[in-house]
Amino acid sequence: MNRIISLSLVIGLIAVSCSDPNTIGLEVQPTSDNIIISSANFEGLSSATESEDSLRTDEALNLILGSVNDLQFGLNNSGFYTQILLTENNTDLGINPIVDSVVLSYTYSGYYGKLEDFSTISIQKLSNPIYKDSTYYSTFDILNTDLPMDIFESFSLNKSTDQPILKINLKNSIGQQILLLGNEILKDNATFLENFYGLQISAIATNTMLYLNPNGSNSFMKIYYHNDDSGTDTLSLDFKLGGDAARINLFNPKPLSSLNQEEDKVYIHSMAGYKAKISVNNTDSLKAILEGKAINKVTMSFDVPEGSQNEYLAHDKLFLVRVNDLGNNVFLTDYTIEGETHFGGRLEDDKYEFNITRYFYQLLNNDAYTSDLYLLPAGAAVNANRTILDKDIKLIIHYSEL
Repeated sequence: MNRIISLSLVIGLIAVSCSDPNTIGLEVQPTSDNIIISSANFEGLSSATESEDSLRTDEALNLILGSVNDLQFGLNNSGFYTQILLTENNTDLGINPIVDSVVLSYTYSGYYGKLEDFSTISIQKLSNPIYKDSTYYSTFDILNTDLPMDIFESFSLNKSTDQPILKINLKNSIGQQILLLGNEILKDNATFLENFYGLQISAIATNTMLYLNPNGSNSFMKIYYHNDDSGTDTLSLDFKLGGDAARINLFNPKPLSSLNQEEDKVYIHSMAGYKAKISVNNTDSLKAILEGKAINKVTMSFDVPEGSQNEYLAHDKLFLVRVNDLGNNVFLTDYTIEGETHFGGRLEDDKYEFNITRYFYQLLNNDAYTSDLYLLPAGAAVNANRTILDKDIKLIIHYSEL
């Protein structure tokens, strides 16, 4: 009977023998209690970069605006659709309301690349509705078939850490359109959203992705106006951008042809960019080398090459998931049962390391268990990070002799 033993799982098994482990590219460290398997010399461990089709982005906590033109990863653009919501019901605009100015403001919580001014910002009124209770992906196209007018006028970017604000002045015409809806339409958000669907916002920059916080203290839209009764006083009609407002991040497609790949590297990119497929095959050879050994711990690690973060930072954290028999990505039980701290995946000393002991046991003992894994960016819908990894994967098996 073949068995392999895992002491950490209190489960056992013995494997077939292998008289010469070097023939399958496994390096046994005689002075320590571990086996190091490298994809550089073991064909059963491989990786490849794949393009991500799209991401669900309607639940994103922050909005990404801008563009980065990276020589390695190509051009990356991001914009968004958003509703605007009345802050109060039963609005009374008074007699003959006339717009003075319209301001759209966002608190930004961070950025990727460099904090530079945008070359251009473009804002249009949506010609079709979006809904808070619907599911949307980063490739969603609202089909603005009537080519609505750009209502952007000017902007300023406060780069102070005390008041990180993107302030955009809109054309008065959009404010007047809203005021002309009248008190009956502006009485509540349900009625308002049936008549004003929201905004589409995009921007062009050389090297800036802003992370906008729609729930920030300086995130709002205000229409400043006066009426026949206000005299010289300025009134305002206020809108909120967070809370129950529907919001959708939009990312440009990123085919593999846009990626400047090196043969010995794999690539991870947020914003529906790239992911790495990891395959662990030839499990019979792995079983053979583990004869007479009890497995205590198994880790898989990926190295970030020196110099790859000189201009663009790698991800703080990556996820390692497996493909189930339905073709869906699911978390490893090492993560769901043991927790994030045990599982790992954070960037430390230019390396991502994952504890995959439970997965490894299942892989060796369950013939129906998938051998395919994916390395994915954490927060892929809310950050613009990219990571370059050495293609040489390290699988370290810690063991005790029986």
